Amino acid sequence: MKGQTFKMHQNQSEEVSTLFNTVVAGGYCVGCGACASVRDSPINITLDKYGRLGASLDPSNGSKTSNASVLAVCPFSGVSDNEDRIGQELFSENCQYHHKIGYYLANYAGFVSEKDFRQHGSSGGMGTWIINELFNQDLIDAVIHVHGQKPSATDPMLFRFQISDSVDKIRAGAKSRYYPIEMSEVLDLVRKRPGRYAIVGVPCFIKAVRLLAKHDPIIGESIRFCIGLVCGHLKTTRFADMFAWQCGVKPGHLLAINFRKKIPNQDANRYGIEVVSNQDNQEIKTTKSNHDFYGYLWGHGFFKYQACDYCDDVIAETADIVVGDAWLPQYVKDSDGTNVVVVRNPLIQTLIESGIASGRLNLDSINADEVAKSQDAGLRHRRDGLAYRLHLQDKAGFWRPKKRVKAQFDHLNKKQKKIYELRISMASQSHIAFDEALKLGNFDCFKNSMNPIVEKYNNLYKPPLLKRFISRLKKILNLYF
Repeated sequence: MKGQTFKMHQNQSEEVSTLFNTVVAGGYCVGCGACASVRDSPINITLDKYGRLGASLDPSNGSKTSNASVLAVCPFSGVSDNEDRIGQELFSENCQYHHKIGYYLANYAGFVSEKDFRQHGSSGGMGTWIINELFNQDLIDAVIHVHGQKPSATDPMLFRFQISDSVDKIRAGAKSRYYPIEMSEVLDLVRKRPGRYAIVGVPCFIKAVRLLAKHDPIIGESIRFCIGLVCGHLKTTRFADMFAWQCGVKPGHLLAINFRKKIPNQDANRYGIEVVSNQDNQEIKTTKSNHDFYGYLWGHGFFKYQACDYCDDVIAETADIVVGDAWLPQYVKDSDGTNVVVVRNPLIQTLIESGIASGRLNLDSINADEVAKSQDAGLRHRRDGLAYRLHLQDKAGFWRPKKRVKAQFDHLNKKQKKIYELRISMASQSHIAFDEALKLGNFDCFKNSMNPIVEKYNNLYKPPLLKRFISRLKKILNLYF
């Protein structure tokens, strides 16, 4: 799609044309559905052959004049407000600002003590607890979040945004979903069902909701709370297919997947991946440790959306509260999972402090630097790495979104530049390689195509030969002395 110029119907607005010739053609669309949610928008969100959701023009609207303000709601247009401006408008009165995590009122690390929230969550259970508490305190009528669904011939997707208006439905929406989803369908339902909603999403989706709320009074009035998820990057449908295929389930036959099944007595970052298939009219579940799968490492970036490499928001800086994994030494050994939590909304802080006081929450107060440290790798990639990627785009003369990070190349050494270049290659090649493997019906074709790039990347993390020799020599000497 990169470099493609979209021909617009003469009646289509200049804004729609600009969106397609910049964001979409440049590969910066995340398929969030914000542009399709604008009133009178001629845009649909569709799935491409690589398993990516993205914006496309609805042919049935080709003759309709559209004045849709799509650029103002697109999180990657460069025209819309950035995270700093949105955060300042929402949170500056009560919060402090940190250059890596945005505004914050309070920060915590810990887990939910009551009931089985922690057991059924990907981490410490805080995300589901918060929305459950908002619902029980009559602060919202329903929650917009992602649920699993059984695929069908007309709808192959495994996950979709749904509206939960009961405690049972809210609890059923727990767990992380590393899968593409879009918001336009569910936001259309919100317009038809007036009420008070909370929405759960990754940073760019929450940013898009904030932008939509400014331009759509119904959305602005209906969505009362935004719960953000710490984000590494978005995945295509092929991420799920990759795991399933390695469990003997061919693409197209996967019924469900649990990306984060906890394994007792293992470090929190060693979790299970469970795939569900249909064999002889019976549902068969297969679970393996994530470390047993080819392509599980997030640093390799298999099936990453290109837009994710041009995002500088890891901590969902426009959300009222953010939850993620507390990847800190003092917590990572706990196989039950521990959340890192950033609170920006005073009302939500009151709920959390009440939960701590009553013993329902087991949370430690931590500072902003510790929050940033818990997501250190992701922040480096989205700041130092982003600066270099912006430089490469500018050098090549390509359009790219305006970011808070400035283009730069002299802050990295040769090895670091090579690391970021290979990450770009691994992500882009994974889409093509998997498509070829599908055509040939052979997963090994995917591995054979990816391995040369992966090996080059992995070798950059190996210590120099002399250092390895000394390390081995020390181990040998320790056996005898």
